[in-house]
Amino acid sequence: MTPNNGYLIVASKKYTFYAWAINLCESIKDYYPEAQICLVTEERFLDGREKIAEHVILCDDHYRAKLWGMAQSPFDKTFYIDADSEIIGEGIETVFDELGDADMMFTGLPREMWDIFKDTEFPGGTFKLCGSCCLYDSSNPKVLEFMQDWYDYYIRQYEKSWWPTKEDGSFDTELYPHHLFQWDQFTLWWLTEKEPKYSDMKVEIFKDSIRWNYWAILDRDKFPLDDSIVIYHISCKGDRNSLA
Repeated sequence: MTPNNGYLIVASKKYTFYAWAINLCESIKDYYPEAQICLVTEERFLDGREKIAEHVILCDDHYRAKLWGMAQSPFDKTFYIDADSEIIGEGIETVFDELGDADMMFTGLPREMWDIFKDTEFPGGTFKLCGSCCLYDSSNPKVLEFMQDWYDYYIRQYEKSWWPTKEDGSFDTELYPHHLFQWDQFTLWWLTEKEPKYSDMKVEIFKDSIRWNYWAILDRDKFPLDDSIVIYHISCKGDRNSLA
């Protein structure tokens, strides 16, 4: 039987995200016509182009609906990709082989790339995982529970009704400063580093992170944009407009 593996893309809040998501779906199919795709988006955006996806799931307009969407995957193995990305090279069909016996895989945040990321290091720790794409075993109920918790914790975090606390019960903004409240990246860090429920979760980093998540703003002298690159991530000012 053909493995039930697929790609999950989420587009909420703005129509532009939907336009980028369709472009990403088309680029996946260009390189891998047999790809199974799940598009999570808002009903108001549907214009017929969503039919490129084998599955369409409707979400609300929350700007981090991607976290909710990741918990809804219809596949056994899922590769989530940020909508503002594009497949530009061969190999997207092989990504599922990277998972091995891990529960989840993310691209990394190596120190030599810190200049393009915000708030990578803070008094209480250091971000190691990039949430722009994620390969995960969605046949495992605990993995889907993790994805749902990532969303639920983040909602509470953003609303400032949840945050790591000191012994007296007050929010610990010394180890975990106020400016981190806005980042779902912090929620991911907390769940993978501090949450006992997921201490046995096997979380790994892609051996070649840049191949699977090449940021458009990378210094191309240090990080060549060569034929090995599969995913080009257009998450920066200027380049994004080219997909709208």
